[in-house]
Formats: sequence, C-alpha cells, structure tokens
Amino acid sequence: MSVRINLGTEVLDDINGQRTENVSLDYFKNNILISGNDKIERTALLSHILNQVYERVPNIGVLLIKLGSSENIKLYHLDKVSEYSEPNLKIPYFFGDLSNAVQREHFESVISAVFGLHFEMKVVIGCLLRSYKQGKFPSSIIDFMEDLKDYLVKHPYSEEFTKSNVRSIERVISTIQEEAVLERTLGISLDLPEWLRLWSEGKKICVDLSECDIQHQKILLPLLLQIVKNYTPMKNSDTPLGFIAIEDADHLLKKLPLDIYYENFKENRDYYRRMEERAYFLTKEQLEEVFGDPEYLTNVQLEGVFKNLVFDQFYYRNLSLIATCSNPWEIHEPYRRRFRFIINLEE
Repeated sequence: MSVRINLGTEVLDDINGQRTENVSLDYFKNNILISGNDKIERTALLSHILNQVYERVPNIGVLLIKLGSSENIKLYHLDKVSEYSEPNLKIPYFFGDLSNAVQREHFESVISAVFGLHFEMKVVIGCLLRSYKQGKFPSSIIDFMEDLKDYLVKHPYSEEFTKSNVRSIERVISTIQEEAVLERTLGISLDLPEWLRLWSEGKKICVDLSECDIQHQKILLPLLLQIVKNYTPMKNSDTPLGFIAIEDADHLLKKLPLDIYYENFKENRDYYRRMEERAYFLTKEQLEEVFGDPEYLTNVQLEGVFKNLVFDQFYYRNLSLIATCSNPWEIHEPYRRRFRFIINLEE
C-alpha cells in the first residue's frame, strides 16, 4: 500500500480538477504553498504534514528552514535543530564540483546576487574561478572576496567600473568582518556540513535562521539551497527524494517593486542615456540611482536565482519544496506560478 499523507484540508488539484485531503507521496513532487494570516495555523498545518513524513517515510530527509521566528518548533518531530548562532552550523559559500560548468555558472549568479554586485561581475567571478588550481577555494569567504577584488584590479574593464566594484567588494568584506557569526558560518571545510549529511541520511532536521535579519537571510538561504542542489543529482523517481520546507518565506519571495522601478526609470531616462553614451554600462551606483533602490541589483538578480536554481533545479532533482507565507498574492508572480498547489487557509 502506498504511503498517503493527510493535508488537513481539501486542496484543489488544478490539473486533475479534483479536491482531496489525503494524497499519495508522489503528490509532493510538485511544490506546495501554504498561506494564511494566522501564523499559528500555517505552522500547525506544515508540522502536521511534515510529522507524517517523519513517521511514515523514515528514508526521506526533511530540511525545515525557519525564517520568521523559532516559536512553535516543538510542534515538529525533528532529529536535529541547528541555530544560526551555533558554531557547528556551516553553510559553505560553495560546495560541489568546480569543474562542473553548470555549478560554476550558478555559483557566479548566486554570489553576484546575494552580495548585490554588478551584473557584469559574474564574468569576473568566472575568470577568477578558472585561476584556482585544482578547484581549491579559499576556506574563508573574506579571502575569496579579497581574491575577487585583486583579480578585478589586475584585469580591469574600465577605470570607473573597476573603482565602483572595488568599493562594492570592500563593503561586502566590511559587512562580513563586522559579523563574526556570518563569517564563521560561510567558511568552507572538507567535510559535509552536518545538516546536509543528516538530511541525506533521511533525518528530519531544522536550520533555524530566525535570528538573522532579512539581509543576512538573503545571503544565507540562496547559498544553502545551492548546496542542496549541487549535492543532489538529477534522478527519475516516482516519489520525492527529499523535502525542503521554508517557514515564513514572505520577505524572500515577495513581489518586486517593478512599477516603482519603471516609474523611476522613466524619470531618469535622460540620465541613463547620458551615462550609456559615456560607457558601455552603468556602474552599480548609477543603476541604483536610475531605479531608485539601493537593493535593486540584489532584488532583480535573486529573482533569477530563485526561479532557475531553486524552483527549476529542485524539480529536476525530485525535491519537494513546501513554503508558508501570509498572503499568496504578495508572492512574486514568477515564483507563485511554480507552486502547483496553494493551500489558502483563509478560504
């Protein structure tokens, strides 16, 4: 008899036109979004689902990522909880095979996005990666960023571009150095991170990032998901090979202020054209001025990271993604379309 999971509520399957609350495990090969203004209700439903996985599917790992708060964690049946402040929690800034072109490309995109670097810095990062002998990364993220700055200085694009991006990299280094926990967490080691090893062994674990502010979560979560993707090969399977659950994903998946960006761009169009006439591309500072948002580069690049690295790549690896949020219509449309099932507790 196949394993069945009770969802605690009727859910409309838009493809098959059916409502159901007891589903087979292969149902979870599709992404699920749980929404509702009441956080207690959202957590209760998510824990209800994951606890059944704990009891009925001992060989499939569950990785619960808490972003909003560490409340109600006792509702979950978990084998291990790792909090952000704990010394043993490691989220390496890269884990995988540097000779793999796809992994290199994703890494370039993730690093550029989470640190808000200029779009063109992905090219510089790619060149730097090829300079590392035998794919040996520096163990410290600070050393990696210093290498990136030195490489840019030694191989400049243009004087203005180089100065702008050196300033960006120096701000990144300063931010990490001011946060000892962040620097320690991002260090690379030869061993599998404990949370990844346990998850791969079928354990049900939690990585609690609720102590981080949203800026640090924007750094840590994409890097963590990159590790999961790089570690999990593509496989054909009738059931999910692992569960990833993200609590309170509102801020990371929320709508981009595209209307504001468009209005600001219209107002600054003449400035944009003048800058383009002077150089092949605008610097980071100029782009932020044109679109009126110091987070512009991070926001638009993270969109590509989540769509391509998380949603698409997890699908090809049979990884089930479950997320909770307060309002599904506040989720960015390209993300929302990738959730086949939306359980709205307000209905």
